[in-house]
Amino acid sequence: MEIRRTYKTAAITFVLAFLWLLSGLLVNNESSSKEIADLETISSVTVLKSEAKLHSKKIKVSGFTEAEKLVNVKAEISGRVTETPFRQGEYVKKGDVICQQYIAGREAYPKVFAPFNGYLERVYVESGDYLNVGGVCATLIDPNPMLIVGEISEKEIAFVKLNTQAKAKLISGNEIEGLITFVGTSADRAGRTFRVEMSVENNDRSIRDGISAAITIEANKVLAHKVSPAILMLGDEGQLGVRTVNLNNEVEFNTIEILEDTLNGIWITGLPQTSRIITLGQEYVFLGQTVKVKEVISPEV
Repeated sequence: MEIRRTYKTAAITFVLAFLWLLSGLLVNNESSSKEIADLETISSVTVLKSEAKLHSKKIKVSGFTEAEKLVNVKAEISGRVTETPFRQGEYVKKGDVICQQYIAGREAYPKVFAPFNGYLERVYVESGDYLNVGGVCATLIDPNPMLIVGEISEKEIAFVKLNTQAKAKLISGNEIEGLITFVGTSADRAGRTFRVEMSVENNDRSIRDGISAAITIEANKVLAHKVSPAILMLGDEGQLGVRTVNLNNEVEFNTIEILEDTLNGIWITGLPQTSRIITLGQEYVFLGQTVKVKEVISPEV
C-alpha cells in the first residue's frame, strides 16, 4: 500500500509540474507574439507629403568658343607669289583675291580667292615667296555667328535637344545666351562624350575664337521631387534611394536618380507623382514595417 501511494504521489506531482511548464510556455509564446506585434508598429516616423513638379535639368559642362567659319585658304597650283592685295586683319568679301601667283614658262597668273566674307586672321606669304600646291596662303575667319562648343556625357545627352535654351559664361566674365544648334549623334571614342554647339550673335566681334567657357543647358522638363540630400540611403544592392510610406503606413524603398543638386536641396526622379517620403526615423525602420506617421506637407518650390 505504501508503494502504491508513493507512485500515485509521484504521478500527481509529474502531472502538476507538466501543467505548470505548459502554462509558462503558453504565456511566453503569447508575450513573444505581443512583442513582435508591438515591434512592427512601435516606430514613429515623420514623412513629407510631396507632389512632383515639372523641373528642367540644368546640364553644366566646360567648353570653348569656336568660329563657325574658319579656314586655311590654299593654293591650287604651285607658283611664285606676285601679289597679296590685303593685309592681316583686313576684311575681305567672297571672291576677293587673297594672293596671286606666277607660273614661269606658262605666263599664267593663277589667283587664290576668298571663299566667304570675313577677316584675314593671318597672311602667311608675301610677294616673291614660292607657294606649292596645297600651300596655305592665309587664314580666313568669319566671327559671326560664334559657336560655344561643349562635350556632353553619354548619361546626359538624352536630355539635350535642338533649339534648347542655353547660357555660357566666358572666362573673361561675359555672359551670353543662345540656342543649341547642333547635337552630336556619334560619341567620341576616347571620352564617350557627344559634341554640342550653341550659336550666338557676334556682330561686334566681341567674342573671340578659342576662349574658355562654362556652359549651362536648360534640358527637357520632367516630373521631379525636391528633397534634402540627408534622406538618401543605399538599398541592399547598393542602389541609391529613399524610404517612403504607402497608404497603409508600410515602409517601402524607392530607387531614385538625382536630376540636379542645388544649394537648398536636390531634385530627384523615380518616385510616384504623390509620395510620402520619410524624413525622420528612416534609420530605425525596416521594409514592410507598419509605422506611426507624422505627416508634413512639402512647401512650394
